[in-house]
Amino acid sequence: MPNQPITYRMTTLGCRANHAEQREMEAILRSRGLVPSPEAHASLEVVHTCSVTSRAAAKSRQAIRKAARKHDMAHEPSKIIVTGCFASMAPDVANALAKPDANGSGGTVIGHGEKDSLTMIERFEHEIDQWLSTPHSGTSVKRQATRHLPVVSLPNQRAHHTRAEIRIQDGCDAHCTFCIIPTLRPALRSKRLEDAVAEARRLVDLGHNEIVLTGIFIGAFGHQTAIHRRQTLPPTTRLSEIVDSIADIDGVQRLRISSMEPMDVTEDLLDAMVANSEVVVPHLHLPLQSGSDRILRRMNRQYRSGDYLEMIQMAEEALTHHGLPPAITTDIICGFPGETDEDFEATMKMARRVGYLHIHAFRFSPREGTAAARWKTQFVHNQTVHSRMRLLHDLEHDPVDGLAARFRRRLLGRELRVILEQPDPDRPGRWLGRCDHYEMLSVPGDFHKGQLVRTRIENLDESPTPARIIKAEHSLQLLSNP
Repeated sequence: MPNQPITYRMTTLGCRANHAEQREMEAILRSRGLVPSPEAHASLEVVHTCSVTSRAAAKSRQAIRKAARKHDMAHEPSKIIVTGCFASMAPDVANALAKPDANGSGGTVIGHGEKDSLTMIERFEHEIDQWLSTPHSGTSVKRQATRHLPVVSLPNQRAHHTRAEIRIQDGCDAHCTFCIIPTLRPALRSKRLEDAVAEARRLVDLGHNEIVLTGIFIGAFGHQTAIHRRQTLPPTTRLSEIVDSIADIDGVQRLRISSMEPMDVTEDLLDAMVANSEVVVPHLHLPLQSGSDRILRRMNRQYRSGDYLEMIQMAEEALTHHGLPPAITTDIICGFPGETDEDFEATMKMARRVGYLHIHAFRFSPREGTAAARWKTQFVHNQTVHSRMRLLHDLEHDPVDGLAARFRRRLLGRELRVILEQPDPDRPGRWLGRCDHYEMLSVPGDFHKGQLVRTRIENLDESPTPARIIKAEHSLQLLSNP
């Protein structure tokens, strides 16, 4: 290889877990001396794909084509690696898109593998060392597949972003009838507690002051299955233990738990959130998918509407502070096969009862290989789905009586802690950041990325919500450029 540094570019699509995997793969590349390319071309192109919906799969195909298209340009990448869920779902398609030349060279596809195989990250590491032909000081020795996620050494490089995701869990075997993920990521693995704590401590040392715990089925952390009725043994480590341990690290200013299944909000987890409330934010993302018990049963979800409401009540009782309840966000599928007007009205009723801060509503997307994709005669008409999407949008976003407006009114006049993320692009002299309750605020002043400030909302007439500074606290300064 040439003496000058080898450059790489990464394109990542999809969920928080994918972005956490991106950081792990970039750590491998940087530890081998590769540097991110500031230009539009690089020696190595990595496309980390998603396939949870047909739209995500289409975006993944396009991203692979874009990387491979450089074969026709002056700066041809010598290596293209396609990773992630689309690589697992359609390896032959990914392989063909990554090798557009007649010789079929230049592309490698690395999916998530089977239950007893090495992880995608471990196989990515091996592929990089093979490509470089310089095994990296013993790190690519043959490994046996384990139930644990691998440890990745982080490079000695200051953070560009306030938050960093730690992937503490991977895999799912719950098989919701609409979801392809159990087919693409069948192996359930968890990160060892000591490894997760060491990773968090290192991220804080590098300048990240907000940690997000993420996974494919984060409630299965420490378990060998995501199916509750089969979790007959206690977990090797409880999720509450990892919350306690990371919240106790000096320099962690905020700890957030990413998307969780409703039945995984347990009393001991809520106790840990309350005990560490100076760090752990009162925000939970709890996918509802549908408020209809009939549809939940057809989806093969592990709860019914009554279970969901019971869990919401438990979270509200534990996390409400001085009359301010926790922020709850959710996912809802519109147009699941066989969904009637009555089923959808049950979903609307549930949304009104919970009072979500944000609803991520999306159309049912049939994924080949899932049970729901076979129920073609029950697919809901596009116009009906569009109408239901609009009703959910209006329920959330109505400026006077929408769910988001109602929750924002509860924030009015309260002291809110905010970690600043970037200058406000629409209002010079102001900065943007999220408060603990996940609302984006805009504050006046000259600050730096990652700074912690205490604010008070003055009015709700604009978006992002304007607030005034009560107190600016010192924090580590992050690098300005991504």
